[in-house]
This record gives sequence, C-alpha cells and structure tokens, in this order.
Amino acid sequence: MFEDVKPGDPIPLLASFWNGLKAAVRARRLLPGVGVRLREMPFGTIVNFDANAAAWDHPWRIATDGNQATLRKGLVDGIEPKIGDRLKLMIAPSRFTSDGVSLICVEIACDDHWNTNSAKLVQVARLDDSDPNKPGDGTTPLLPPALSGRRTRCPLVLLRQNDAGDITAFQIAYFNLRHVALFPSGTTNEARVRHFFFPC
Repeated sequence: MFEDVKPGDPIPLLASFWNGLKAAVRARRLLPGVGVRLREMPFGTIVNFDANAAAWDHPWRIATDGNQATLRKGLVDGIEPKIGDRLKLMIAPSRFTSDGVSLICVEIACDDHWNTNSAKLVQVARLDDSDPNKPGDGTTPLLPPALSGRRTRCPLVLLRQNDAGDITAFQIAYFNLRHVALFPSGTTNEARVRHFFFPC
C-alpha cells in the first residue's frame, strides 16, 4: 500500500507514509446502516440499534398461522425448495415428540459426488428419522444425519407445542446454507459420511 519509513528518510516520504496510514484507517472504519448509531470513543466504538428485530426479513424466517408454517425464501447450495414465492408447510400434529417438540428441516439429496442436487422442506419429530411420518421418542442427534439415498437434513425451525395445543416457533437458521459432506480419514464408506451445513 505504501513504503515503510526509516530513520533519516526525507520529509516527503514521511508525509506520504502518514497520508497512506490515515487513508488505510479511514477505509476500515465502521459505517452505520439503517437504524444504527455509532459513537466513537477513545477505547473503541459503541454500536446502538434502533431497528426492531422482527423487521429483519432473513432467509428461512418463519411465520405460523394455526397449523400452517410459512417460511421466507432460503437457499442450500443455490437450490431453493420452492412453493410459489414463499415456502408453506402444513404442521402435522403427529410429527411431534411426546414432549411436544418438532423440527422443520430442509432435506437435501446428493449426487454421486456428494453435491446437493435437490432440496425439500419436511417436518420431523427426530432429525434422523428415515420416515418423516413416524413419531419421535424425544431424542435428537447433534449432527445432521446420513440418511439412505445420500440424503441429510438441516434443522431450520424448532416447533414447541404446549398442553393446550398452541405452537411456538424458535428460529434456528438465519442465513442461506452451504452443505459439505466429509468422510473420516481413510474411508469412503457411505455409512460413515458426515454432513455439515454452514451459513453463506
């Protein structure tokens, strides 16, 4: 970006260095967005937000209405599980655990090279259920499962149903997703593949 200054260098080189340093600091300063206030202090910058959190229309954002869930558009490896402009899913009461927990997931299928080739939304009681219609037993694995047919799931929303039957949604995913399938060192056994989802 600019040359280093050494003792004994002429004043014009020092001025050039100083101006370059100021330009580098200015280029990396924080810029406030809509509803954001910045207050620069000697020890750092204080960031204040005025915007309501509900105003952030992020990918996969859920809205529930009775037994129907509507999700905003989201992508997995550039593929959109699409039903019109929004993603709608009927919430099935049979797909809750005995504790009243269910998951809305994006289920992907991979090709021979473990790249995502299709995506759909499913509601499951357990992340690793091969049959989404099967009620769960209340246990949930920590990693996305390796399902038959080179499929896996990533949870987007956790649904909680109380004793009165009211459903509360808890958002899990806020960004578009990228999928990576990895094998443990020294094996290509499909049963041992590990799936990872990253925000992108």
